[in-house]
Amino acid sequence: MKKIIFQFSFILALFLLSTTVFAQNFLYKREIKGIQNSKQTEWYKINIPIEVLEKTNTDFSDIRIFGVSDSDTLETPFLTRKVMQKSENEKVNFKIINSSKKDNSYFFTLEKENNTEESINLIKLDFQNTNFDWRIKLEGSQDQKEWFEVLNDYRIVSIQNEFTNYSFNKLIFPNSKYKYYRINISDKSENQSESSFKNNEPKLNFASVFLQKTTVGNFEDIKIISQNVEVNKEKKQTIIDIQLVHSVPVDFLSLYVKNDFDYYRTIQFKYLLDSTITEKGMIYNFVTLHTNTLSSLEKQNGISSFFINSSSNSNIKSKKYQIIIENQDNQPLDIGKLEMKGYVNQLFARVTPIDKNSTYFLMYGNERLQKPNYDIVRFENTIPTDLISLKLEAEQKTPQKEVEKVTPLFENSLWLWLLMGIIILVLTVFTFKMMKK
Repeated sequence: MKKIIFQFSFILALFLLSTTVFAQNFLYKREIKGIQNSKQTEWYKINIPIEVLEKTNTDFSDIRIFGVSDSDTLETPFLTRKVMQKSENEKVNFKIINSSKKDNSYFFTLEKENNTEESINLIKLDFQNTNFDWRIKLEGSQDQKEWFEVLNDYRIVSIQNEFTNYSFNKLIFPNSKYKYYRINISDKSENQSESSFKNNEPKLNFASVFLQKTTVGNFEDIKIISQNVEVNKEKKQTIIDIQLVHSVPVDFLSLYVKNDFDYYRTIQFKYLLDSTITEKGMIYNFVTLHTNTLSSLEKQNGISSFFINSSSNSNIKSKKYQIIIENQDNQPLDIGKLEMKGYVNQLFARVTPIDKNSTYFLMYGNERLQKPNYDIVRFENTIPTDLISLKLEAEQKTPQKEVEKVTPLFENSLWLWLLMGIIILVLTVFTFKMMKK
């Protein structure tokens, strides 16, 4: 019995060992330069190139850092991070103290409720009106006697009907610290008369005032091979097919619209999920990643920009993307230059001083690995901000001999059934011998 148990344990050990050997096979490696000669004592930073990002899992579960010396090979703990664009609105208390009308203009005066020196740069207006096209002049004052211009000829719009539900009612301006703000609303649109403006006079429910604090994201440009713009008259769409150099996630999109007329169109940003060859040719299956509104009101210098929802695209990367603009019955837009960007992914590694003389490698491309669980993840806030950036050398492919040896055992189910049959046969023979005794 002991002999059979030993044989079974030996076979199981071989299975586990083969699995372990397979798991340690990385497709690529890059030598890390800069640790040996640095005066840094522990923490280092590496920017992960797009070329590496293309060949790794989006959660970086398939990468490791190893330090190799004459006597040992050590796994170096690391964590990944990307500096994302974030905006935080800090509310500042204001109240409406006056509403008035003069000629064909309406005025609303806001007063800060305390005497603090807080700056503001954003006012969100909420109206009872649902359809309007108005011009805004915003002024600031400390005493309501002398007024200074903050914004002039600024446009706000609200359109609600069976086809569209769109509004742009935010006043965005440089930081200012006035105690009083006066909002002057007039109607200078060509399609509305003075009488129609009176019939739709502004009814302001409230104004929310904020200091918007923005953390600037750390981006890198994504190279585009081709950009093909096509107008589908039957579907009333403008379709832009985009081919990238590398298969990577896209976090930021900007496109130049050459037209000067007003527009607001639904825009969809899609990625290629798969493709199928048919008798009629190749059929591409694109999936919507992000939907937004392309509006002339929100463009700057002819450029409209969009942040792609990071929660939805964190696990999406592709070489082919597609933009669809819904034209409805309107004239198609003249689309110019297109730009795409992705967040820079950074890797932070901790190397103890006694291990600095080892040669370090970034290994990646092993999809069988699970995401590592290092202690340093729980102490991320202790990482210094001023770190030495390390350099990655050229990519090298690693030999895959071990994979070739063990592949037939696991990919061909016949071998597995044969192995199980031998084990069952040995156990059966041993059982009959025991019964005879």
